[in-house]
Amino acid sequence: MERPIQERAKFDLIRYSNCWEDADILLKALKVKEGGSYFSIASSGDNTLSVLSQSPSFVLAIDINSAQLACVELKKAAFLNLSYEEMLQFLGVQNGVDRISTYKKMWKYLSANAQQFWDGNQKIIKWGIINIGKFENYFRLFRKWGLTLIHSQEMAVELLIKKESRERIRFYNQKWDTWRWRLLFKIFFSRLVMGRLGRDPEFFKYVKGNVANRVMERVKYGLTALPTDENPYLEYILTGNFKNSLPYYLRRENFDIIRKNLDKLVLLKGDLDVAFQAYPTLRFDGFNLSDIFEYMDYEQYISELQKILDFSNKEARLVYWNMLVDRNRPNKMRDRLNPLEREAKELFLKDKAFFYKSLIIEEVIG
Repeated sequence: MERPIQERAKFDLIRYSNCWEDADILLKALKVKEGGSYFSIASSGDNTLSVLSQSPSFVLAIDINSAQLACVELKKAAFLNLSYEEMLQFLGVQNGVDRISTYKKMWKYLSANAQQFWDGNQKIIKWGIINIGKFENYFRLFRKWGLTLIHSQEMAVELLIKKESRERIRFYNQKWDTWRWRLLFKIFFSRLVMGRLGRDPEFFKYVKGNVANRVMERVKYGLTALPTDENPYLEYILTGNFKNSLPYYLRRENFDIIRKNLDKLVLLKGDLDVAFQAYPTLRFDGFNLSDIFEYMDYEQYISELQKILDFSNKEARLVYWNMLVDRNRPNKMRDRLNPLEREAKELFLKDKAFFYKSLIIEEVIG
């Protein structure tokens, strides 16, 4: 079995200041039950906070990266202490508040580890914390050095205008899909460039084939098959912010219920072993697993699945995404896990975070 990813890549920085999995799809896939217990990969906190909108009794969010947990804590503090408009301004969706002064007022609501992290990184709070991840900086470089060489800002705005399906296809084929677009896309989203500037080379250890070509297929789908005027992930990539479309956790209608349920959220640094050792008698009704299995060899993937099954209630749902590596229920677990393939495919057709290859939903049999 290979060494775990935390021993092969650095986890002392904010890699993602936004979650790049569609929370609308996640919540439908998880079928969160009011009063249930749920497990979530913390990442930047967006999708974990989204789960709180369904009024579970307990959500355990873990991450091996203390910087990511600090990001979640600061978003949690913003929900707890600010009005809806102030929260959007503090996080960076809008301008208005003095972010450093606001941070100092919320400081006492953070853990000692989060206080230490943000005290040493106050300058990046000024930018708005939705803009400070390594992956977000990668998209910033793409907009500045890639997209501007391909299309004008006016063209990008036109892409985001509401269009019917046939119009989107025509626009993509006739205006967007130029030779410059294809060339620079293949360079910028290659394994080498994306590994160094966007993610980490170790994240591609188990990926086979041409990375850029596979991502290009999904991007084409996102720009033609899905509405481009109501996609927060596409809008952020092209403009650097959520101007007209907001991810689930930032929508006004979800603010009060998320804030009401913040006391149900527990954050924990570590992996699955740490989480299950901390709560040895707890059984979960669902697992938001992001795309963590992409970073594991197949043997470790089987091992982690077994741990999850041991801490699952009957009919608990496992939800995760594949981007470049295929992971789905092994045959040896067919008596324990039921793949909900039809439901997953139907939801995946609407997935606004379009660069993933597949959505996996599996239900615990017994």
